Amino acid sequence: MADTDTTKDTLKQTDEVNTRKRRLSKRERKNIKKKKVLVNETSTYTKNQASTRQAAASEPTLEKYMANYEPAPITKHLSKQENESNDSLGKWFPKATVIKSSVCYSNDYLVSLKKKSKQSEDVQEPKASLVLFYQYVNPVWTPMKVSALSGYITNIVKSYRTNLGGRMRISSEGVNCTVSAASSASSTDAAFEAAQTLRHFAQDLRNFDPDSFSDTDFKYIDNLTADRHFKEMKILPVKELVFYGIREDGGANHEDIKTEGEVSHVLPKNAKGGIHLDAHEYHDMLKTKNTVVIDVRNHYEAAIGRFDGQMESNADDADGGNGERNSGAQYIDPKMRKSTDFTSWLEEPETKQKLEGKTVMMFCTGGIRCERASAYLNAKMGSDVQGVYQLKGGIERYLQAFPDGGFWRGKNFVFDKREAIGAGNVNGDGGVIKKEVGKKESADKPLTWGTECAKCKKPWDRYIGKRHCYTCGVPILLCDECLSQSATRRKNKKKKGGNQNTKAEETKQSTDSAISNNDNTHTIRCPLCVEEGITVPAGQVEYTNNGVRGRTSSFSEGDQVSSTPTKNHDLAHKKAAKSVLKWGGGHATEKKEKRRYARKPCHFGADCVRKDCFFYHPERENNSKNK
Repeated sequence: MADTDTTKDTLKQTDEVNTRKRRLSKRERKNIKKKKVLVNETSTYTKNQASTRQAAASEPTLEKYMANYEPAPITKHLSKQENESNDSLGKWFPKATVIKSSVCYSNDYLVSLKKKSKQSEDVQEPKASLVLFYQYVNPVWTPMKVSALSGYITNIVKSYRTNLGGRMRISSEGVNCTVSAASSASSTDAAFEAAQTLRHFAQDLRNFDPDSFSDTDFKYIDNLTADRHFKEMKILPVKELVFYGIREDGGANHEDIKTEGEVSHVLPKNAKGGIHLDAHEYHDMLKTKNTVVIDVRNHYEAAIGRFDGQMESNADDADGGNGERNSGAQYIDPKMRKSTDFTSWLEEPETKQKLEGKTVMMFCTGGIRCERASAYLNAKMGSDVQGVYQLKGGIERYLQAFPDGGFWRGKNFVFDKREAIGAGNVNGDGGVIKKEVGKKESADKPLTWGTECAKCKKPWDRYIGKRHCYTCGVPILLCDECLSQSATRRKNKKKKGGNQNTKAEETKQSTDSAISNNDNTHTIRCPLCVEEGITVPAGQVEYTNNGVRGRTSSFSEGDQVSSTPTKNHDLAHKKAAKSVLKWGGGHATEKKEKRRYARKPCHFGADCVRKDCFFYHPERENNSKNK
């Protein structure tokens, strides 16, 4: 018996050795790898679920938030005085209402308070919360109801929830809002107070119109630092929530209409948008082949973050195993400067070729841009594609569902004080750049598509300094070192002084070289303009239809160009961007001009007869002080 057992053990050991030595087949290696990936994904998903459950258990319930709710009264009929605007934001928003928030903290105060909170546990820092939401309504609101809603919100912010701030775009289509709330300095539970205010505000909207706001997806982001709070509430009446240049039409003929040189894109009435998928359903569809995922955002947003993880290489794929990036949905960036570029991009033959016969997925920051874009795509190419799907709640919801980022790579550009958010970075990048953070970011591995400073080309993914492309006006990526060098150079020029005419001549001579070399932070072009060879400055482009079909203000196609080497002739041989992004409503232009001229002494001095002269009059200041 002993010999038999010994023989069995020997044979067993021999089989194990032979098994170890035997080279596994390609299919066996592939199955083992798939099992490991499946185990890793399952464990990661389980951990995320556990952390989500733990966070949800620690958060206050909706019942607790609504315990002390007092509804704001609804005024159906507004008087003319109550409906008047408090402020004007230029020609774009002449009827805007601007209300300052009752809670407003300076950066110096927050820094000092943060130091005190580290020294003493009794000192509590104020907190802020955000809510992002949009709502299209059907049937559309009447002008009277739009006016009533604007007055209702104005009354809430002024009298009932005075710690609110943000931006609210209101039209007959519905609303598109980013609203913040901050806790008071005397609050005993700062995070709860800020979050509670937003829940109460959401209920106020449901009270105003239960049919419209009962199913609204309110995306709450709580427990943020107080500097993420908007210092004022802007209520902006608009014609279109997201400007696409598209109008609905109930007729049978849906051809685009040209009026006064512009194209009005017609969308069939009640056109169907894309099928909404939640974050986990969208994540699973990103793994499928014969699928494209369209980034409906602008190119400068896509530059710092996008869905790219689904395209990672898989060397053991059955279709060759050559490491090609073909294992998931193909990412498509339309390279738009603004939303109005989407319609023209969809008309291009190359675009139609990419989409025909494919399953089309779409995504944007919060979901609203996909609503109109998916409906337009369905109307134009619905029969040529295998279905149109969109991410419900946008990237915001996806990153909440996948704290580790899932297939998302980089950061999500947002239009609030957070600036940009990434996986595990709910508070965002907004605020002052710290040296240690900057070093860490520059040392990180660059993203697969490259995100870099437009001037020095080092890895960089933050939009700071409010610098815009010289030729199309979109924000550009410029690192803190290049911004500092630019500021130092300007200070040195001011100290040196010099002849103004000489400076003007030098500037004129160096303009073309500055554009080509990107050696001046004020003449740097975005990568898209460099790629397309755009050279006409944005300031010399006529803003037609909110920047669509831009052309030079002194020359347009079809005009006869003189052989005389004039400014018009020079512009005729340069290329302008298809569209130009103009930030803001121009309401600060006049104020800036007044401040600039106020520093220069008036040439006429005491003999100036204009009471409203922009230039500096020291004798008038002396007279006012003596009085």
